[in-house]
Amino acid sequence: MEIIFSNDIENRRLPFFIKGFNSNPETGMCSAYMEGIFEINNVFWNKEFLGDINVDFSLLYGENFIENFSIKKNSDFSTQNGFYIPILKNNKLILKSKKKELKIRNRNIKKYTKFQTINNFFLFIISILSFPFFLIDGFLAYKNITIKSPDFFRGNSTFKSILFHVNWRTYNLSGYMYSKRLFKIWIMKCLYILTIHKKVKNNRITFMSERRDDLTGNFEFIYDILKSNPKLEIIQFLNNKQIKDLSIRDMIKYANLIANSKVILLDDFYPNIHNFKLKSSTKLIQLWHAVGAFKTFGFSRIGKVGGTSQKSPNHRNYDYAIVSSDEIKKFYAEGFGLSDEKVLATGIPRTDVFFKEEYRKKISEKIYKQYPVFKDKKVILFAPTFRGIGKDDAHYPMDKFKIEEFIDSLDNNQDYVLIIKHHPFIRKKTKIPSKYKDICFDLSANSEINDILFITDILITDYSSVVFESSILDIPMLFYSYDLDDYIRDRDFYYDYKAFVPGKIVFNQKNLVESINQADFESFKVSKFKNKFFDDFDGQSSKRVANLIISMIDEESDKK
Repeated sequence: MEIIFSNDIENRRLPFFIKGFNSNPETGMCSAYMEGIFEINNVFWNKEFLGDINVDFSLLYGENFIENFSIKKNSDFSTQNGFYIPILKNNKLILKSKKKELKIRNRNIKKYTKFQTINNFFLFIISILSFPFFLIDGFLAYKNITIKSPDFFRGNSTFKSILFHVNWRTYNLSGYMYSKRLFKIWIMKCLYILTIHKKVKNNRITFMSERRDDLTGNFEFIYDILKSNPKLEIIQFLNNKQIKDLSIRDMIKYANLIANSKVILLDDFYPNIHNFKLKSSTKLIQLWHAVGAFKTFGFSRIGKVGGTSQKSPNHRNYDYAIVSSDEIKKFYAEGFGLSDEKVLATGIPRTDVFFKEEYRKKISEKIYKQYPVFKDKKVILFAPTFRGIGKDDAHYPMDKFKIEEFIDSLDNNQDYVLIIKHHPFIRKKTKIPSKYKDICFDLSANSEINDILFITDILITDYSSVVFESSILDIPMLFYSYDLDDYIRDRDFYYDYKAFVPGKIVFNQKNLVESINQADFESFKVSKFKNKFFDDFDGQSSKRVANLIISMIDEESDKK
């Protein structure tokens, strides 16, 4: 269930969690109970909007979208107080704005925010002066003389535990804390203030990533088209460093680039850019690395473990995001906090290779040359997603996929090779049993998964978006989802997982092997799946995205 807030200009979608559900088989009627608190100030982020707000709902039930709900009045909305009065008009809910009160409220908020910032700053100065006392208090907490902070136990040494305690005291007093990451963000904000006066270079396009330090994935395909245009200045700011690890040179370059680039391209979540208010003439485009709509992300995860909050600035700076089909635009609009028209179904650039036979032949020959054993075998690709909240704690429990037991249980196992491809967040290399080193390979660190798909005969995955690319190639798939209930509780999906995935679901390794031995993949699901999530099968997605970028450059030129 989604709740949709819209005005005359744009809209915002937010998840409206269903707390209870009941189906009556005798009447064929269903009832559901939803509850949520929505902060209008944070729905339309950084927007000076004082008009009426329409409230609509959208329900995904199975594979059907149900919209245009009629609302029956069962209480006297008009007696409620606030800056917006809920009213019904033609069975639709409208939040009628009290413009005068809203203007006063906005002025008061600005005054209060300014006062609060000054107040917090002075409190931070006091907390700095109090550092020696907090340090003594931390030592006394270590000796169990005073109360330990909740963060005390995060330290892996006595000294670090005491520092966590000092940070806790500092935060409670001033709302600030000592942090290398926050300190570097503050430095970059100061640098940005010094560079923001610089004129935007209307031909400058900047590729930014903190996930990768090379030009791969969607970036590579867009760059290959743009680089031949002599009018464009293309800059790369690619590294896999966290904010706290950036050098002063990195920070200066970053501040300059976000101040004077006409178009900035991202390929993943880039948290640092949302700490800055970009110029209106700078366009930020999210070329999201994943295809389709599978696991929930961004604002779709409000209320979930590790999810964001309505007050978060994350994703708020995007001007546009791209997707593979119109079917999933609403999910990306929800996840990114964007208005529907800002999500464009161009197709995903890196999927273009699947429609180029020459590329497929070239890559296959390259892989076979590097790994000759693959050529005459059936290739099983095991490509699960990671477990954990993010990069720092990403892992996959290999006790759930016992390599030796798996291979030994395959009929005619000498006919197979097994490739393991973990998510890039997982750094630990898989230990391969010595007796299977000739037919089992961990290619997590050095191979593009799209290339491996060209020589894959069977895919084993769980919740990875690799299923979308695999469907283009009609690869038989098995979904090894031993922790499905836990994953739904903590992360969840946009669609009903069991009705959604294009292959057979298994919950233990024994059934996994049995399905392979019996060639039971439920492959009939693949065709319907790929037609839902891809609008175009022409291999021209890169060109469409490149044309979008160039149109923004040309638009500025036309104004001149």
